[in-house]
Amino acid sequence: MLIIITRLDPKDIISKIDFELIFYLLGIFIIAGGLEITGVTDAIGVVLLNIGGTNFYVQLLILLWFSAYLSSCMDNIPITKVLIPVADAMAGNVSLINRNKLFYSLTFGANWGDNLTPLGDNILVFNIAEQNKRSISFKSFFKLGFVTTNYQLILISLYYTLVFNTLLGLIIIGTIIFIIVIVIILHKFGPNKVKSQIIKFTTRIRNMIVR
Repeated sequence: MLIIITRLDPKDIISKIDFELIFYLLGIFIIAGGLEITGVTDAIGVVLLNIGGTNFYVQLLILLWFSAYLSSCMDNIPITKVLIPVADAMAGNVSLINRNKLFYSLTFGANWGDNLTPLGDNILVFNIAEQNKRSISFKSFFKLGFVTTNYQLILISLYYTLVFNTLLGLIIIGTIIFIIVIVIILHKFGPNKVKSQIIKFTTRIRNMIVR
């Protein structure tokens, strides 16, 4: 319809289609379908259930982190399709609210994990950048993606910890706040040697991520 309305030359449009990307995404879905047919997804579900046991809090964290790192290796759409039955099996006889939390955990993990590496649909971004002569290296993407993705996963893990294991969550958050306050005090009022060491350390971490 768009070709007819705009009166563009179909040959020009077809010449700009990235068939390599299309076949790559098709291949990912074929692999996901093969895993489902051969029963690999069922085996994954059994393993995750055995690891989590009856502890709902542990199940949430396992599903969150497992789906995230699995999505970093493949596209998040087939991974979500693969893990929906796993999340359903984990839900068992839990309440509707907790059942929803399991699927939220899968949603967070599958979506955020996709940004950890350039694999999956990020390949499209790489291709567009390369076509416009602004290529992105795997290393630079991975360094930034690894930090930001794990930062997001840690935040949602802390939230689950506060909800389902409040004491542990408060201890972790209190420890983090204590360390931050100590660093700020040392940076503001500490000896010059300590200040310079803190600045060097933060600069080094920043350069490791950005450069």
